[in-house]
Amino acid sequence: MSQNRTDTAFRPKRPPPKDLAAPQLRALRKELLLVRADVERMELAEATFELKQAVTHFRWLRFLLPMFGQGGARSASIGLLLKDHPLVGSLLSLLLAKPLRAGLVKGAKPALKWGAVALGAWEAFRIWRQVQAEKREAEESADAADGGMGISE
Repeated sequence: MSQNRTDTAFRPKRPPPKDLAAPQLRALRKELLLVRADVERMELAEATFELKQAVTHFRWLRFLLPMFGQGGARSASIGLLLKDHPLVGSLLSLLLAKPLRAGLVKGAKPALKWGAVALGAWEAFRIWRQVQAEKREAEESADAADGGMGISE
């Protein structure tokens, strides 16, 4: 008869952990959080670098965000303005975000509806035109077949 053993049966026995005092636990947690923050900061820097490399061929993005690639003097001046005066960027964002978002949401539903209607009408027109072309070809081939046979009316 075999006895069931747990997964830890073959692991070496460890000495019991020492109880750490509360200040030591807080210090340990703080160090772990600092290390995690450093790792995440480095991952963010790497992801930003990869994003810059991926989108450097978009010229319009260089104009809007000068940090991507080497923009012209205009993009540099916009970037410097927003960097030197962060309040300007915040105010522009505040002024443009709500009206643009409200306008986009407000206009999206009718645009989608009428766009779908227009697409349906266009497809119906294409099908009708194709059917008419097939009818003409059938009539022309029938006329050519009748004309070639010498049948007269």
